[in-house]
Amino acid sequence: MNLLICKLKPKSPLHLGERESFREGTEVFVHSDTLFSTFCHGYLLLYGREKLEELLKKFLDRNLTFVISSAFPFWNDKLYFPIPENQIPKNKELKKKLFIEKSGFEKLLSGKRVEEIENIIEFIPNKNNKRPYVTTDVPRVGLSRLTNHPGENFFHFGEVIYKENAGLFFLYDLKDKSIEKQFHTTFRLLADEGIGGDRTLGKGLFNEPEFSNVDINVPSNNSGIVTLSLFLPTQDELNDIGESYYQLISRRGYIYSPQCQSLRRKSVRMFKEGAVFTTNKKGRIVDVTPEIFKEHRIYRYGLAFTLPCVLEVKNED
Repeated sequence: MNLLICKLKPKSPLHLGERESFREGTEVFVHSDTLFSTFCHGYLLLYGREKLEELLKKFLDRNLTFVISSAFPFWNDKLYFPIPENQIPKNKELKKKLFIEKSGFEKLLSGKRVEEIENIIEFIPNKNNKRPYVTTDVPRVGLSRLTNHPGENFFHFGEVIYKENAGLFFLYDLKDKSIEKQFHTTFRLLADEGIGGDRTLGKGLFNEPEFSNVDINVPSNNSGIVTLSLFLPTQDELNDIGESYYQLISRRGYIYSPQCQSLRRKSVRMFKEGAVFTTNKKGRIVDVTPEIFKEHRIYRYGLAFTLPCVLEVKNED
């Protein structure tokens, strides 16, 4: 299967928010809803509010312009994908793995067991040098808005730093070929606008995006699909949930808009990347605008980017 791919090489640390009480950690990859939200912000800057609303209306009307995956790590010529949930083993050590190199991922799609495949990245932070990134905690102090005094309001701020010749890639499907130029131009702008938190301090910046194609071997005798994005199902798409493999994630956070950056969006529970289902899924975009915010609508992207796979793991003789 030949797919479109975009590579983003960071030129500064990234903060991809993950709150844990006084420690604000970071993800090491970019979820598809964050990527879409960032795209919409860049599209707004380039083409204006009216054009952005026209684009969003197409998505809401199920007239999809494009579909994107989440952005996963790459290192030199190696691409790393999430392990499908039907392959997550009971072995405690293997449960700590998060990504698998493309050649191994293709074998998992065809039903091979994960225990027999090498080139899996450790998820344990900073355990070894086999990963294309390192994570770090930066201590910070919060100032009182009334007294401008720090007091004891301290916390740790997580950052992920990608090594040389490493970065993030995402797959995309342009349903409407006429938007290709705007799609590429918007992501070129985002290289300077940044992705994630602390953008005003120069975090999350990228080099010029690299657009190309990639071949992924998928099984012809597939019996299911695996998601490479977050997924928010319609009611009808929940019918086969009992036969599926998945994990759920709560998505929340603040509005990022020229009109407001201090209000929380409504939270949504979604299926994580790597979910495996027996039938094809499309997903949807949902309105997460807080009631107090009246300037414009806020949406959460939950469309599914999927690949075919073999549902049942093969037992090797």
